[in-house]
Amino acid sequence: MILRVTRLQKSYGDGDRRVDAVSQADLSIAAGEFVSIVGRSGSGKSTLLAMIGALTRPTDGEIAIGGENIWALPETRLADVRRREIGFIFQFSSMLSNLRAIDNVALPALLGGETPPNQIYARAHDLLTRVGLSRRLSAFPGEMSGGEQRRVAIARALINAPRLLLADEPTSDLDEETEEEIVALLEALRGEEGFGMVMVTHNRDLAALASRVLEMRQGILTPIDAPKVQPTRIGARNLEPPAHSVRPIVLPTAMQHEPTALAAAEGAQAFHRLGANLGTAVRRVSAAGTVLFGVAFALNEGVARYQHYEIEAHRARLAALEELATSTLRSDIESIISLGDHRYEVTLYIENTRQDPPIYVMSPSVQAFVQVGTGWQEALLTPTAEATAAVLKIIGRQLYRFTLETRVDKFTELLPHYMHVRFTNNMLISPESTPKDELFQRNDNYYVYLKPDNVPDEAIAKDVHFPGAPPLWIWMPPH
Repeated sequence: MILRVTRLQKSYGDGDRRVDAVSQADLSIAAGEFVSIVGRSGSGKSTLLAMIGALTRPTDGEIAIGGENIWALPETRLADVRRREIGFIFQFSSMLSNLRAIDNVALPALLGGETPPNQIYARAHDLLTRVGLSRRLSAFPGEMSGGEQRRVAIARALINAPRLLLADEPTSDLDEETEEEIVALLEALRGEEGFGMVMVTHNRDLAALASRVLEMRQGILTPIDAPKVQPTRIGARNLEPPAHSVRPIVLPTAMQHEPTALAAAEGAQAFHRLGANLGTAVRRVSAAGTVLFGVAFALNEGVARYQHYEIEAHRARLAALEELATSTLRSDIESIISLGDHRYEVTLYIENTRQDPPIYVMSPSVQAFVQVGTGWQEALLTPTAEATAAVLKIIGRQLYRFTLETRVDKFTELLPHYMHVRFTNNMLISPESTPKDELFQRNDNYYVYLKPDNVPDEAIAKDVHFPGAPPLWIWMPPH
């Protein structure tokens, strides 16, 4: 048995405010077994995966990998378990943009320092070939499609030959055809490498490919006793409608009411029998009413069309703004420099990849946090002059500097001796310097491992084997 999870619990808060993100979960995975977990957003799936992957400490319960309770291990041994025993495919590819595909794959093994680099790169080359990227070894992430980046992420997760592979929504941002290719690839590699796999997904068609399907609902993990669907090929969909499908409503082709013109004529004749003058007056009033009705109808139709146009134009502007804020605007950590005495100079970049037109960022707010235990303690982060403007006009790549102070007595060591630091950047984004009602709120999180300035390199080198001197900081993908 590769994995055994027993009565796993993750809770936040106390007393009446306590929330159970995961409640008394039990799970076991055998060698080579494929298990999928489905559930709504916020049901606890990713929290469960983070605890199994040794990224989040559980409140209670036990996680055993290869018979060893991982959360009873010291931090140095726990870091080895994360690196050697577990492969993790995140929801996004999270590749290092300045490294080639083969470097991204080799990096987790190079950090270990136990295997010669030539052997590591030979395995990286082999994995990239097996995922169909033998001609893209030297490509940078910006030169690759979403499906190619996901293949690189799979190869990276397998570089250390883990016994357990955890995949958190590995196909959520891919089209249906690429999605099927990625799941077929994972299945093929599982057969070759023999690892156990747990996949979290919203897609029940993909989940049905697993040997077992479980559902997470409000933190409770239960098996789904559904008949096993045997598709004719990996990722094939069942196109037959279910028996309870609602039949389309057939509208009648004709109505049985009298024509309006006929009713009006008969009414005029009835009034005429009451007196000629009254009939003439009624006809005049009817004619005037018809004209007024026609004008009102035309005005109403015009207003309706204008309102529809405005609504559609507003939707188009919001869609363009969302594209501008999520795809055209990039932001992350550029560099970190030690200033001594627990102080660091942190440089962030915000980049407009199109350069023109400019993008305006309103009232950016950046905070820093150091993980202490299972929580986050805010650290003092002071912006320099260029980062204090109320409105930032972004043309090309612009840098903004902050001074970080990390005066904490004790911190969580996910990587031995290193602090786990999170930067949160809240931005309001607009295509105009003085926006009216169209703003897009974007929240970014940047994660790094940061070396304290009071720990000598020699002490770090005993527990973590880097190819050279221990780096001051190590970039982490969003998690």
